[in-house]
Amino acid sequence: MTLRLFGAGGAFSRRYGTTCSMVTLRSGQRWLIDCGRQAPDQLHSAGFAWHDITGQIVTHVHGDHVYGLEDFAFIRFYETRGPDLASSLGGALPRLIAHSAVRAEVWETLAPSLRYLNDGKGNCQAGTLAHYFDLIEPVAAEPPRSNTWHHAEHFVSDGLALVARETLHVPGKPSCSLEFVVDDDRGVQRIAWWSGDCTVDPELLIGLEPRTSIFFHDCTFVDYPGQVHGFFERLEALPERVRHKMVLMHHEDNLDQNRTRVEAAGFRVAMPGQIYDLVSGQRIA
Repeated sequence: MTLRLFGAGGAFSRRYGTTCSMVTLRSGQRWLIDCGRQAPDQLHSAGFAWHDITGQIVTHVHGDHVYGLEDFAFIRFYETRGPDLASSLGGALPRLIAHSAVRAEVWETLAPSLRYLNDGKGNCQAGTLAHYFDLIEPVAAEPPRSNTWHHAEHFVSDGLALVARETLHVPGKPSCSLEFVVDDDRGVQRIAWWSGDCTVDPELLIGLEPRTSIFFHDCTFVDYPGQVHGFFERLEALPERVRHKMVLMHHEDNLDQNRTRVEAAGFRVAMPGQIYDLVSGQRIA
């Protein structure tokens, strides 16, 4: 299993591109983690087409994470590429994995465009998310904690198994980290962890570390009021064993001003085009 970064910067990055990544399974299936406004051009520049993507995994609904989904949904619904039929003509629907609370906000965002389908009975607003995506339902859920929705939902789709777990991003907003199962050694699941966007949760990270091959955490160097990202000083305070497994992403364009300090603390820095082996946790390209 590998993860390829198409973009590695924050929401307003012009230098590193907004964060969009692709997980490739052992079977060859390709899944995108988030699909922001730059994603259509990022994938095109890297030589990939929407028909090469098996499915989408959405951590939360902000423009730099979901604004490319409309492009993806329309292309897959209406366009045929070689042997890959448009889904409206009977081709396979692309899959969608998102925590149920996140999925509701995905549809709120996409509905103004995607609901305009005719059901043949005079209703021209019959479209639903299920017309465009094969919606993967959770196989298990963990009860609510601080919010009204499930604290975590567990998903399985062919060779992909993951947990979408609520994290604190914008207070009151559904947002999830992702725990990808990379192997199961004698019943102990080892994971690769992806933050989405969230503040630093030392208890969670330290608890996950023994069975985690690699952490990808969003990072900001600006300590602004109402912090909604991983403030670097809090990341820097994590135990060494966590820092040395962590790749910082979703960073600002002023990264170079802070890079010496980042690398001195043992972190790696995500850059567009990098590829990581999720089993070993090592960068391979």
